[in-house]
Amino acid sequence: MHPRHPLQTSDALGAAAVQIGPDAQALIALLKNKLGLSYGDVTTLFHDAFGIELTRGAAAHIVRRAGQRAEPVYNAFRGMIPQRDTVYPDETGWKVGGRLHWLWDFVTDLFTVYVIRPSRGADVLAEVLGMDYDGRLTHDGWAPYDRLVQAVHQQCLQHPLRRAKEIIEQFGARNSRFAVWVQKFILDALGLRDRRRQGSIGEHGYAVARGRLEKRLDRLLAVRPRGKACRTFRHHLEKHRDQLLTFLYEENLEATNWPAEQAIRPAVVNRKVFGGNRTWTGAHALEVLASLFSTCRQNAIDALTLLSQLLRGAPSLPRAAV
Repeated sequence: MHPRHPLQTSDALGAAAVQIGPDAQALIALLKNKLGLSYGDVTTLFHDAFGIELTRGAAAHIVRRAGQRAEPVYNAFRGMIPQRDTVYPDETGWKVGGRLHWLWDFVTDLFTVYVIRPSRGADVLAEVLGMDYDGRLTHDGWAPYDRLVQAVHQQCLQHPLRRAKEIIEQFGARNSRFAVWVQKFILDALGLRDRRRQGSIGEHGYAVARGRLEKRLDRLLAVRPRGKACRTFRHHLEKHRDQLLTFLYEENLEATNWPAEQAIRPAVVNRKVFGGNRTWTGAHALEVLASLFSTCRQNAIDALTLLSQLLRGAPSLPRAAV
């Protein structure tokens, strides 16, 4: 029987016993799956900054091991997502082995979870949230979200604002009056929310103004625009009419899914660097470690210290994250 130092991250013997410590391994995982460095950049940085010779294969192995050690914590985070009152989901294209997949993120007040799946459908929502989820969701207009019929829905208003702007820029304000009216309506609704947050309007005045916005929305959707782009736009808004002003009734519900967009942005940047993952093993390590790093940031937890502890084989979930 061989003794084992508490800082060892492996029980390997012989030539394989030459190891990089847990702190350095945690740093490698952070550089790859939080900051988006390629394995080539990671090995170059370790050589130039620390004089440590490291192959790309060794760095990839370290990241996979870090993902395995962090998986129990990741599973705990995933289990908490359906229990939160409000979830902000989003999804973006991803490649695994050159094939199209989707990277999803689910952001709550305490936890952020990423999953990579070949599907962009409701099956992913069923897996992560459960089709009986009855909390609050702010999301874009992607149809599978509407399958969560027990949830309280808010359409992300940033999306119709962008769409209105694109239509106006393409066809001109004179030929896109419907888009101009939608743009003004959304900005007025957001302005009412801001006035309430600032305390510049009382509850009665707020209720009256909110009712006027509801009637104004109905009048707006009764318009029959001439242009095809505006007609399609109106149809989309009409389909989601009851999900446009939810944020004016629900306390502390965001009118846009900016928490999810902010959380998914680093992945989009990383995708431009290395295009995705070559293997499913690497993709799974990414979803595990990205969830760990994002959740640690939300709870003011030192991610490097936590991951280093996990690599030592001493997994523990900080109290702030349970």
